[in-house]
Amino acid sequence: MVSQLLDLYHALPVSPWLLVLGAFVGYHAVRTVYLIYFSPLAIFPGSKWAALGEYWEAFWNIGLRPGHKGQTLFKLEEMHNRIGPALRMGPNEIHIYDPAFYHELYKPGSKYYKDPSMHKVLGAPSSTLAESDPIRHKQRKAPLEPLFSKKNILSLEPMLMNHVDYCSERFDEFYKEGKPVSMEWALKSLAMDMVSQFAFGQSLGALAHPEFKSLPVRVFREYLPSLHVIKAFPFVRWLNNLPLWISKYISETVVMGHELEQFASRRIDEYLAASAAGKTPSFPTIMEKLLIPIPEKGYAVPSKGGLRDEILTTVSAGDDTTGIANMVTLFNIVNNPQIHSRLLAELKTVMPRPLDHVEYLKLEQLPYLTAVIREGLRYSSPAASRTPRLVPPGGVTLPDGRFIPAGTRVGMAIYHIHYNETLFESPRTFDPERWLAEPEVVKERLKWHVPFSRGARSCLGINLAYMEMYMAIAYLVRRFELTLVDTTEKDMAWDDMVVPQFHGELKFLTKRRVD
Repeated sequence: MVSQLLDLYHALPVSPWLLVLGAFVGYHAVRTVYLIYFSPLAIFPGSKWAALGEYWEAFWNIGLRPGHKGQTLFKLEEMHNRIGPALRMGPNEIHIYDPAFYHELYKPGSKYYKDPSMHKVLGAPSSTLAESDPIRHKQRKAPLEPLFSKKNILSLEPMLMNHVDYCSERFDEFYKEGKPVSMEWALKSLAMDMVSQFAFGQSLGALAHPEFKSLPVRVFREYLPSLHVIKAFPFVRWLNNLPLWISKYISETVVMGHELEQFASRRIDEYLAASAAGKTPSFPTIMEKLLIPIPEKGYAVPSKGGLRDEILTTVSAGDDTTGIANMVTLFNIVNNPQIHSRLLAELKTVMPRPLDHVEYLKLEQLPYLTAVIREGLRYSSPAASRTPRLVPPGGVTLPDGRFIPAGTRVGMAIYHIHYNETLFESPRTFDPERWLAEPEVVKERLKWHVPFSRGARSCLGINLAYMEMYMAIAYLVRRFELTLVDTTEKDMAWDDMVVPQFHGELKFLTKRRVD
């Protein structure tokens, strides 16, 4: 039998390897023609490259220089304005720009579910954030929802205030040395210490770093942009299985992934050891709640890997986004003297002296501060990228009559809602006044104010994020004369690297106020 096969092999007029190559080329030629011209999604305009794979998105997102990376979000905006509200994003993905569809896609009880294949590739696969099954997602959220309730978050006010006070002391040190503060690093460190103490009962001490560049803050800041690479080239994630001493020569992304996992694992071990010794915090923490099963709600304590993924996503989500929102808001306050003067005057009504403290609930009631924070969240859109979902069984027909089959990935971007001129007049202007209009007008605008998304998948940390923003903005503006140093609006331009990555650096001199 073997000899007969060998005779057949030698009798072939061409090399079998050429046949294999021909079959490979033929398959991809047929696939290309089908995807571009005959696929059910071929009715949607867009780049031909986008129809074939991740190549088009990777081309616009992966780069080395500011303005030459993270551009898919802005390219989509330009294309939508030019050729329509629904574009081909991939072999099986459509991107929508029509605001009316947003509340259909992300409404409570939506049947549009997360794509498990996408989220498993991007990391933390066993976290609540990555869970695609709606029943398991609800079970995973069971211990976290009451923890993030406003009532519980209010109990964290003294702890958060301690971090704001310490941040102020560190600003004093910079001023005495005649050095400006790099606000992105400082505000991310502030957010990191707040959310890590809530997670573990003990902060990571990011504010204590001489330049606010502790390892956790650096790793989170540098790792998130690598998700563009992982999405386009999933094999990078598989390199995690290699020994670290090998992978560090291949991919910096893999090394950062290892560092994140080791960081979370160490903190979990430390918490478990402290808990076993009876040393628990005086306030409820994320780790404490994750370690208590809730059988009646289907929640079981995750494995250590599950705990690690939960902590990674929680700390990451609470660090970069809040830090960026505070940073962008502060820049626009200081860069607009009228806004700054009006806000400072309002803050003085509840804090007559610069070192005064005031209850968070009173800060919440200040109308102009509230308007500034709402506008800061709209303008910064710190989680700007699209969040795709899968079309449910039966498919969906768009308002213009075009049909999207079941199983198609479809998504929209928060940035495209917040910067839509039909929803917000002059969206590229930082204007708190838009939130001080007639109540009916504000109510309609709030319908499209979606920095934390909407529906069952909206950000659990919304109450914590608001408290952090109110306290950081109010106290830093009231306590310090903030003077811009070598920073212009061009420096605040950004690329979408999962979270905004800025072209320059925001630096302030931080002189204490005397009145």
